[in-house]
Amino acid sequence: MRFGEVRFRDCGWCHTVNIAMTVEWSSQHVRDSAGTLHLWTALSCPRCGRVTSIEVLSPAPVNAQVLGINERSEVTVLNVLPRTEDLESTVKHLPDDVAGFFSDARKALLAGLSDAAAVQLRKTLEGAAARKGIEEKTLVQSVTKMLDQNMLTEDFRGLLTHVRQIGNIGAHYSSKVLPPEEVERSFRFTTQVLRNLFEVPGELAELEGASSAEPDEDDPGDEVLATSS
Repeated sequence: MRFGEVRFRDCGWCHTVNIAMTVEWSSQHVRDSAGTLHLWTALSCPRCGRVTSIEVLSPAPVNAQVLGINERSEVTVLNVLPRTEDLESTVKHLPDDVAGFFSDARKALLAGLSDAAAVQLRKTLEGAAARKGIEEKTLVQSVTKMLDQNMLTEDFRGLLTHVRQIGNIGAHYSSKVLPPEEVERSFRFTTQVLRNLFEVPGELAELEGASSAEPDEDDPGDEVLATSS
């Protein structure tokens, strides 16, 4: 692709989709221990102000101290940091309602709607608890019961409390502003909770079902018995 097209991309920080980034510098050479030169460029997101580093391969020589990479130059993108797929979280075996809340949380994050994402994450956890037969008056009570019944390990207690807290901020009027990185962290926490509650048991059930459906291999001992008789 042409270098001018590289700056149109999803932001790996705030997850804004297909935004036109600003080229801060485009031709920084870095030499590794083997003596190989790596060509890096830095793009800033106009929405969140954070920098995305991109390693490119350019067939044409680039003078880092003059003009940098021409927008019409053909380049190959080798590495992008941070990766935009870091928020791509697929959890298998989710009930339809829980999957819907979780999907809405991700869409809200990608759209830059932190408060909306926080609310959907809270609904995701409430729905997950209900699907496990736990419907207490508050989410904290439901979480506590899941922990007490060993549905989740004790390590999750603090993480779920964090999700509950930002869910409250997102759902009610407050002067507090939810930083996108805090909601993204809660999204990752919620992902791990869902995997423990639904994906792992679902995968194990499929594995057991596949094992029981397979015919047993012939036991060599059967042949010995048949011969001796």
